[in-house]
Amino acid sequence: MALLAGKAIMSLTLIWGVVVAFGSHDLSLPPTSTSSDLEQDSKPFSLTGYGVTSDVETSRTARIMLISLIPFLILQLAKIIQSTSGIRVVVLVSLVVTLGLVLVYFIYQIFQPWIQNRRLEFVLRKYIRGNLLQNLLTAGRRPNVPVIREIFHKIDQNGNSYISTSELRAFVLGMEIEELGLHRADFVARVMEQFDTSQDHQINEQEFVTGLSNWLIIARDSVPHADRHFFNGNSSETKTEEQQRLITQNTTTPATTANDNDWLNYIQAGGLIILGTAITLVLGRPLVMTLVEFSFAANVPSFLISYVVIPLALNVGQAMSAISSAKQKTEAAISLTLSEIYNRVFMNNLMGLVAFLALVYIRNLSWDVSAEVLVVLIICTLMGLYTSFTTTFPVWTSIVAIVLYPVSLLFLYLLTSVLGWT
Repeated sequence: MALLAGKAIMSLTLIWGVVVAFGSHDLSLPPTSTSSDLEQDSKPFSLTGYGVTSDVETSRTARIMLISLIPFLILQLAKIIQSTSGIRVVVLVSLVVTLGLVLVYFIYQIFQPWIQNRRLEFVLRKYIRGNLLQNLLTAGRRPNVPVIREIFHKIDQNGNSYISTSELRAFVLGMEIEELGLHRADFVARVMEQFDTSQDHQINEQEFVTGLSNWLIIARDSVPHADRHFFNGNSSETKTEEQQRLITQNTTTPATTANDNDWLNYIQAGGLIILGTAITLVLGRPLVMTLVEFSFAANVPSFLISYVVIPLALNVGQAMSAISSAKQKTEAAISLTLSEIYNRVFMNNLMGLVAFLALVYIRNLSWDVSAEVLVVLIICTLMGLYTSFTTTFPVWTSIVAIVLYPVSLLFLYLLTSVLGWT
């Protein structure tokens, strides 16, 4: 629960504030402004005139995160109930509600996949910006049409001037798309959807040139001026010999349907979640004991280890990715980054709570985490409600959010170490 609280607090205060700070631009400019427009703006900086804007979907994601607080509210009843059997019932009810919310969240994404699509777009923009721009833009920062046409003919393995789903899938094999957190079928389906304007389930040369050029233009305009020199120079060869072979090899395996792949993805994801939860249940207590022993041996307060050091280590990757995305200073980049933060907090709250409550109920352990629960409730409620009802965040809100981080830790320290809540 200390790790759960530490990660949630850090994500919604420190990382959230840094995203707003790095993404801030003149709020008087329209949301569709490109990075070049932002650079030309000479309006004096102010805490209210500068900031970031997000889309409506970001507010919806924040509201979904608020739903994860329901089992935390139920746990607070344990402070009122005095009987052991009553507290055990509270734990069971909270556990059932938490599992139910996780299940409903998964089912919701199956029938309303907008959350998955935003996650896909977040990673896709990162991939294009990091891997394609330097290869497919000319020295004048325009899409290199001859190179794009050459790629089309490499993918068109049978030479019929069309790219089929199976040929596109063979090309994607060489992009190592799984390392970006996506499945090949997801990426192929998105490319076919956006490139196939004639809706004949294949992509001709002009559709490919137009579709990829549009992607490149969007990604190019989102690159901060400080990074543009990187994309103007000659790029080094990044694909390995094996990747080149995968791109040019003939496709001999029949393609499965997208629906079959989708259901396989769901089954695989569910299995990995169950496996991860089981590992957490088995290793939870030994991990905590090891941390306590380490803090004593290193003469470091266990409070700092549990609430600061480990959450910082677990969140450093997310923080760096968020800063990189926020520096694009566009509404789309900020919206996707904030949505990613709220999605992570949602899953962190529910999956962490499942592991804790399952351990407590199955092994009938004594517990008191009311301090952690209260702080998570306060921070998640404040940041969730704020984002739920506004899409504009002045730069002063980043200062407030960052200050909330040490204030939250101080409040947590007073509850646990001074007032003895735990």
